[in-house]
Amino acid sequence: MSPEPVSTVLFDLGDVLFRDPWETLLLTERTGLADRLGLDRAKVTETGRKLWHRFSLSETSEQDYWKALSRRLGQPVSPFLIRELEEELLVVNPSAETMLSTAAPGRRVGIVSNNTTFWYAKQSGRLRLDKWIDPDLVFLSCREGVSKGTPGEGLFERAATRVDPATTLVIEDRPRNVARAGSAGFRTLTYSFSASSGVIPPDLLDTIRGTA
Repeated sequence: MSPEPVSTVLFDLGDVLFRDPWETLLLTERTGLADRLGLDRAKVTETGRKLWHRFSLSETSEQDYWKALSRRLGQPVSPFLIRELEEELLVVNPSAETMLSTAAPGRRVGIVSNNTTFWYAKQSGRLRLDKWIDPDLVFLSCREGVSKGTPGEGLFERAATRVDPATTLVIEDRPRNVARAGSAGFRTLTYSFSASSGVIPPDLLDTIRGTA
């Protein structure tokens, strides 16, 4: 018996439709915040991870994030530098619209993302997600209070209570998240913006359409 057709597609954001936010802003070689300010990369990495965990699991403000980062690094971060970094480094995957427009006909489209309140708002605006997605299918760690890696009921398990995982395709970049989505019963597709340089593999769109 052939499987039921895909009825819903859930996209990850970071490194799928958009650049990963904190890693890109803080750690991009030469042009990221660490190198621009001459900071120790290991310290910036550790600080970035801790703040990501803190700010991506509740509704928070961008102003509080940058204040906390400056305080932990012992280095003021200029709003002008932040704006410059975002404009230069936080880019949309050039294939994002193609993937979204391929998924949309005849299916519900949503987002499942470890994310912060403020970065999701920026990503959503730049991607024009309101054109493509069902607002009832936006599963964000900052809204749900759990991440994809939370033991027990994490973000994928939470999403599985509101969609049918057997007919839902999750598009993810990180292998551990792909495995977690699969264990929650979802169909999965691995895709990385950075690894592919924004180029769509030949069979990816067929998989999204359900014709692969």
